[in-house]
Amino acid sequence: EYMGLSPRLWPHMFGPEKLLGQLPKLERYGNMASVGDFNPVSANVPATRVEISVSCRNLLDRDTFSKSDPICVLYTQGMGNKEWREFGRTEVIDNTLNPDFVRKFIMDYFFEERQNLRFDLYDVDSKSPNLSKHDFLGQVFCTLGEIVGSQGSRLEKPVM
Repeated sequence: EYMGLSPRLWPHMFGPEKLLGQLPKLERYGNMASVGDFNPVSANVPATRVEISVSCRNLLDRDTFSKSDPICVLYTQGMGNKEWREFGRTEVIDNTLNPDFVRKFIMDYFFEERQNLRFDLYDVDSKSPNLSKHDFLGQVFCTLGEIVGSQGSRLEKPVM
């Protein structure tokens, strides 16, 4: 199923388990250059600021007496060393398998770069910031370009 979107076509993240990268509010950040305009000496790489909203549906229930308390953690991958680094976390939403996270991820989109993203979902069981203390619910891999270029700026993917 899909969730209702406002007229601004914000992208959503669905879970299952489906994840949907919800995006817009695209602001120009620097001058957008055509291919012939780029001057590597100035290092003024054109970028667009993107706001990503995350929501999930039908997440796994890891709790015995209640529903999961999900959080989404976004990781980005370095261009050179391919190491995953934590970019940010949503808030925890208590007792739901269908979270619509309020906290958004804001990042710069570089058209000519492959920006790999990984969204990890956890069931938070304590106040510990250490993710290994919580139940892993699944993850989604995509690129920022997939989200930006998706129909209606909305990408839906299964949670693995």
